[in-house]
Amino acid sequence: MARFCTLCSSSSGNCTYVGTAEHGVLIDCGMSNKRLLQALDEVGLSPDSIKALFITHEHDDHIAGIRVFASKRNIPVYATGGTLSGMLGKGVIDGSFQCEKMPEEGVRIEDMYITKFSTFHDSKESCGYKIELPDRTVGVCTDTGKISGEILRELEGCDLVLIESNYDETLLDFGSYTLALKARIRSELGHLSNPDCANAVRELYESGVRRFVLGHLSRENNTPDRAFFCTNSVLKRTGAERNRDYMLEVAPVESMDKYIIF
Repeated sequence: MARFCTLCSSSSGNCTYVGTAEHGVLIDCGMSNKRLLQALDEVGLSPDSIKALFITHEHDDHIAGIRVFASKRNIPVYATGGTLSGMLGKGVIDGSFQCEKMPEEGVRIEDMYITKFSTFHDSKESCGYKIELPDRTVGVCTDTGKISGEILRELEGCDLVLIESNYDETLLDFGSYTLALKARIRSELGHLSNPDCANAVRELYESGVRRFVLGHLSRENNTPDRAFFCTNSVLKRTGAERNRDYMLEVAPVESMDKYIIF
């Protein structure tokens, strides 16, 4: 059976496990090696079960722990060419671990097949990932200023989707961020608001997706309750009922402390 767990998920750190009880991959590695090892232990995972890292983009909250974790375990790190360039510019790539440009046709790791799709973010070449396991498919889509038709098509057919619900519009309006930063967050190369996330989830639900995890919440401009209420309200308006027709969870800032097994 497939297993999914966010080990951390917020504007200050992101790392997600997708795989089985025996092996899997990490999407992003934005936490210290010490904290990552603790998080893996908390959910009963051995670090040796991680067979590869897949990086969505080069911002610090997605790459902070790559060098130490990948070099100690001699596992490959996959990313787009633009993301690899950005990581090189930040000094993250230093020859101590194996880096691979993500192939357009995807890559096979153990019994998983991983492909990428483009997202919209103020980085060199951001992407999301689709992980196909023998009996389940997981989509990971965070750090995108909009959800295009192409992204929706990539995520349709997934059994579980991790999607960004970054900010509450009112909290951002009245928060302490500068006008320039607020504009960046709201832009098409920024982040998804709660309503934008909710509308995307509704479209995915109508296409047949039934499991959703809301992630990458801003600590300053969102709360788990606001993110959950916004998306759950939109789904309820379709006549659907949570835990009967769909699963909806909010990824905590720290580890979920348990797998989602499906």
